[in-house]
Amino acid sequence: MQLSQRENHLLELLIKNDMTLTAQELASFAHVSTKTIYRTIKRINDESSSGDIIVSEVGRGFRLDYEKYLKESRKGNLERMDEALNRRNSIMLTLLFKSPYSVKISELFEPYFVTETVRIQDIKKMTFFLRKYQLELKKQKQRLSIVGTEKDIRKTVNYLIGQENLINETFLADAKNVNAYDIDYITSLLEFIEKRLRTTISYPYNINIFSHLYILLKRSREGTISKKIDSTLDRDEEKLITKYQPIYDVSTEVVQRMSGYLGCKLAEIESFFLFQYLISSRLENQDNIVMNEEDAVELTLFFMEEMRKLIGAEINIDEYQEDLISHITPLLYRLKNEIVIKNELLKDIQLEYQNMFQFVSQVSRKAEQKFHLSTISEDEIGFLVLYFVRYKEIQKRKKRILIMCSSGIGTSELLKVKVRKAFPDIEIVDVLSSKKFSKNLERYENIDLILTTIHLTSPTAIPTILVNSVFTKQDEARTKKLLGGIGNGSTFNRKFQHS
Repeated sequence: MQLSQRENHLLELLIKNDMTLTAQELASFAHVSTKTIYRTIKRINDESSSGDIIVSEVGRGFRLDYEKYLKESRKGNLERMDEALNRRNSIMLTLLFKSPYSVKISELFEPYFVTETVRIQDIKKMTFFLRKYQLELKKQKQRLSIVGTEKDIRKTVNYLIGQENLINETFLADAKNVNAYDIDYITSLLEFIEKRLRTTISYPYNINIFSHLYILLKRSREGTISKKIDSTLDRDEEKLITKYQPIYDVSTEVVQRMSGYLGCKLAEIESFFLFQYLISSRLENQDNIVMNEEDAVELTLFFMEEMRKLIGAEINIDEYQEDLISHITPLLYRLKNEIVIKNELLKDIQLEYQNMFQFVSQVSRKAEQKFHLSTISEDEIGFLVLYFVRYKEIQKRKKRILIMCSSGIGTSELLKVKVRKAFPDIEIVDVLSSKKFSKNLERYENIDLILTTIHLTSPTAIPTILVNSVFTKQDEARTKKLLGGIGNGSTFNRKFQHS
């Protein structure tokens, strides 16, 4: 099912709002007539093999049947990509894999049954697209070929594979484009890497490394990898190999295995190319090789401080710094070496976390200028968004309490120890006297609960529990009951905790 831009937009409106909307409301959002809305809904439902995706509720309006929408998406029935764009991408992939060899134009376009005029238009658009990647589309004697450096060819293939959704996170693939034996072999190489490094390569890095090996295999088999490919390493690259020698050794072994599989010797530089992809990935359980470089620490602190200003939530830098550094370190290496990762969740992230995506984009642009970085792509921004959403949600879930007694010392400090032991996830904001609290009410506006060993004479809107200074089991049970009724988590968590 080929969805038009309008149909995609209508589905996104229903996903984003997660509610029943009238035809008039949808028309207002989409800036079209209600008649157009009815026609669009009918077309989407008529094309669905799972029944109506958009359901009409009498007297209320239209809502999205999310389960049927997901079924259609997973079946591949909701085609978001324009048919012509899909055609051009497939043709360019064929030419890139075979580069610098040429292919007959008639052979390239034969499966698509398009007119000569369409062929001419496609060739012009492909020429324009390839120029952005410093590649040339050559036409000679009714044949086409793509010419350029090996680095630019592979970078372009990597981008187009992401657009084609050629390989998903379980390494399933389109049988027309990928040989099943090759899939099994490359998957076995990934398992070999994980076993040798005693790590797990999670999404999206597994897809990235899979794509890299797949591109190398196809280029070696169908095209000619230029002998002019630069095999020299600079001093920094040699130092990097020395620093992470175990990863480089595994990369060398993988390339040697691929040479045997292909029946031809691959250049030694291929070991370094694979090594680049591995160290630009987040490898689990590899604390001994995490690259906590100074620039990564500095960039992490910058993101933390800037995001704290924008989202208005207290982000505990000490608590989350290492977590974010472990993502930003390989991110910096990817930016430096123009290694691209695709984020299949990007559209969902943009819809579900619009404001957070905007904030992270804003900080990313500032970071590019301050630290002289290459452009941070939307895919990379999407992954960063998930970190800050998580940090914000964790902060939101933490209950903030005050501990109070007549003097603010002694008994209240004992109470603090007991409370922290009973509720390790809460935040004890302060231990103070009732007098100090009364004088500084404005400082304690966002408090969830007060635990006090004395009767408060001044009324307060904050829930308060009178407890024993030794914090008995009865006190613990009463506190737990009250905390359970304060802020049961975010809407998003409740909605997706079982997904």
